[in-house]
Amino acid sequence: MKKLLLKSFFVLSVLGTLLFTMTSCDGDEGIPVPFDIPMTVEQTLPFATVNTTSYLRYPEITLNLDADAAIKEKYSKLSINNLKSAKLTGFSIDYLSSKMGNKLNIISGAKVYLKAPNLPEVLIGTVENNTNPTTITLNTVDAELIDYLKSKQNSLILEIKGAQTSLDELKVNLKPVFKISVGL
Repeated sequence: MKKLLLKSFFVLSVLGTLLFTMTSCDGDEGIPVPFDIPMTVEQTLPFATVNTTSYLRYPEITLNLDADAAIKEKYSKLSINNLKSAKLTGFSIDYLSSKMGNKLNIISGAKVYLKAPNLPEVLIGTVENNTNPTTITLNTVDAELIDYLKSKQNSLILEIKGAQTSLDELKVNLKPVFKISVGL
């Protein structure tokens, strides 16, 4: 009986140790979980609207998001080659200042596209009927962006529709948040 109890105790101890070892996560040794890459890009937008029913397209806004560096910072043994998913989970435009005193409520609608070399631009966010003077929160599009984030030469293209005829220069922060997943 003592031998049976001793063997049972030994087997349970070994199983417990194995279970603990297999489920503990220390930094890079654990299973990578999705994480956010928030960005802030300060941008000055010359703003002139005459026809408030169409969108004004701005030149490309350089992001130069280095997803490989962000992955290596979080999981040193992984790289961009381990990227399994990349999606935009949030995008806002925050008012900083303007030359003529206007605020973001002069923008009624906006579209944001992501671009990378040798790839078509992809729509990643939209907003309609904006009335907020300080922050515009875009509705993000559920699009897989892996190929766009594999390049360090990515950029945003902004299209804006005015709420009224206006002439100004707005300084804003563009704040995209990308959620990426990596794996082996």
